[in-house]
Amino acid sequence: MKHFQRSCAALLALLLLLPSFAACSETPKTEEGSANTPANTQTTPSPDADAAEEPDDGASHYYDSMSAVDFGGWTFNIANDGISTEYFSGFTVEDLTGDVFSDDLYNRQIAVQDKYNIAIQEDNTGAVNTIKQCVTSGSGDVAFAYVLTGACMGLITGNYVLPISDLPTIDLTKPYWDQGSQKMLTFFDKLYYGYPDIGWDHYESMAVLFYNGYLLTDNAVEASPYDLYREGKWTLDAMYDMMNVVAKDTDGDGAMKSGKDIFGWSGREFEYLPSLYSSNLRLAHYDEAEEAFVMNISQDAVMAVGDKLNQIINDKMLSVIGRNDDTRNMFKDGKCLFYSRLLGDFRNLRDKEDDYGIICYPALEENTDVMIYCQQPYTIMVPSDCADTERLGTLLEALAAYTYDYILDDYINKTVIGKGARDEQSAQLLREFIKIRAFDLCYAIADYTPIEAYGTGVETGNYASAEKRSSKVFIKNTTKIVEALRGKG
Repeated sequence: MKHFQRSCAALLALLLLLPSFAACSETPKTEEGSANTPANTQTTPSPDADAAEEPDDGASHYYDSMSAVDFGGWTFNIANDGISTEYFSGFTVEDLTGDVFSDDLYNRQIAVQDKYNIAIQEDNTGAVNTIKQCVTSGSGDVAFAYVLTGACMGLITGNYVLPISDLPTIDLTKPYWDQGSQKMLTFFDKLYYGYPDIGWDHYESMAVLFYNGYLLTDNAVEASPYDLYREGKWTLDAMYDMMNVVAKDTDGDGAMKSGKDIFGWSGREFEYLPSLYSSNLRLAHYDEAEEAFVMNISQDAVMAVGDKLNQIINDKMLSVIGRNDDTRNMFKDGKCLFYSRLLGDFRNLRDKEDDYGIICYPALEENTDVMIYCQQPYTIMVPSDCADTERLGTLLEALAAYTYDYILDDYINKTVIGKGARDEQSAQLLREFIKIRAFDLCYAIADYTPIEAYGTGVETGNYASAEKRSSKVFIKNTTKIVEALRGKG
């Protein structure tokens, strides 16, 4: 078994579309993950009624009730990309180390191996090529591959993967299967990949804002982002007002300098997507009546979000955009109020002395049904040459149920919060956010023209023109995808 290390670089890759479809990350792959969009509806992807009634207290409810099965020493091979040093990207752990989370993963591995008489192994030489080689040769060597969103659609249309929804022994209504993604990523009644609580990229790739509690107190800001969120008043205007209160030209020289003066915001703009989802909006959707993908860039609310973000993020007197250590260090040094990054960046903030919290991106309007944007995370895909779908489904259920019962609470309380954000409010919010994750459709179908057009619209104010210039390419690309997927339905 390969030694599990903590992941680093980026997380991105997903796919999907149609009456639901989405994925995450930034354009091709950069440094972190991301997610996709639902289909034609504009309602928040809430869990199904039955799933919502499931207990969610962190106690064991599922794994122990599963019957043991002897699979005769079968080797459960996982195809993965190279292990990262910053983010949790691996599945197997070689030894107990004393680290709570790592030891939890080790114990999961041993428990499932013993209960089902299997051997879990992980290959980190490349998920996409490995799954293609497996299917082409018909070897059946790979149980599942951990694939970046942007690569998923190519595997689907190339007939390299089996829809996860075709596995007969899984229960997608259970809370250890992400519920929102099922509404966003199902198309022509097929869910080609899913987010069971086995890997962690769909957690680590949630786009969040870290905020400095000391700067709020020091500037006599009465209501915190957490308070406003609870009151349904966490809006772009509210964040803008806070930023203006906190931002200071500390030496009075009339110029705002990164690392020297105090800014309101720093970090990644994530192509202006997170606040769209917090506002229950998206750049593109699938229109079932027209059987086509449609861009939403020139919708009034979408443009309004863009205008607010341009006012907030692109004002060099208030904000510093960047994905390097400089913007992180600004936050760690108390030089900015909000720091925009993926959740997984909490590891790099462990040595920050000031108390800080985690909050979602603000919405355009008050009392909005918020969605939490997931920036193109990795996802689980099953090779189309899977020889025993019942066996594979049983094992995916076991791994996910064990994680939900015995690891998830440790991850939140002892890994993310215990060593990072020192605020129980953040732990409460994190538990809520993971139930309302959203995945961007553009990443799911690997067509980034709407994202690029929206960026142009935000920065120029001419959304209609940007959408019109991009529409021909978008229609051509998505028509081919619809035809390919319709043939599989």
